[in-house]
Amino acid sequence: MLLILLPAAPGAPATGKPPAGETSAPAAGAAADAAKTIELHAGIPGVAYIGQPLADLLKKFPGAEVAQFAGQEDAATVKVPEAGISCIAVGAPDDLKVASVGFNLEGIYEGIGEGDFRTREGIGKGSTVNDLLGAYGPPVELVTERPRGAAPRAGAKDDPSLPQKYQYASDGGAVRTYFSVENYRVIRIVVNDLAPLEQHIVKGRPKK
Repeated sequence: MLLILLPAAPGAPATGKPPAGETSAPAAGAAADAAKTIELHAGIPGVAYIGQPLADLLKKFPGAEVAQFAGQEDAATVKVPEAGISCIAVGAPDDLKVASVGFNLEGIYEGIGEGDFRTREGIGKGSTVNDLLGAYGPPVELVTERPRGAAPRAGAKDDPSLPQKYQYASDGGAVRTYFSVENYRVIRIVVNDLAPLEQHIVKGRPKK
């Protein structure tokens, strides 16, 4: 048998590894997946996550919309409509940190578009309430949202057209993640760090 050795393509490394500065397709795909994978009770590490300095978040999303929360200097809302991300950052005015981060999965929510997000357990756009319960079990609390200004009405908690928050708590309960479900589909995921939100948002600005 005659074995013919073909010359390597010009510029291709003999080792089969990509040239310096380039990333192999599998590695690039893994990095892209990591940037879209939500960690329960944390957010997306390195992208938008609980405890992240606001300055770091804005470096990653320089076009983000930032506004004071209710005129407070110690709280701000951050929206990244094209990425499907919204946050609340709180703390000292010169050192705000993310205490709430939301990921929109379906439709438009308060001006925020859809993001191609999925939890490590596979919950994302198209997931149903049965998928959610199969992945995480029963929630620690189930809250039915009602439209702003709407009066409470009997049977609202059984109306599938009203968003319901399936809330899950971290060990110790410091962080809660809720999955907003509407018409039996998961449409939004929000991670809340309760203590700083309680201090700066629920109770209002700390007294000087």
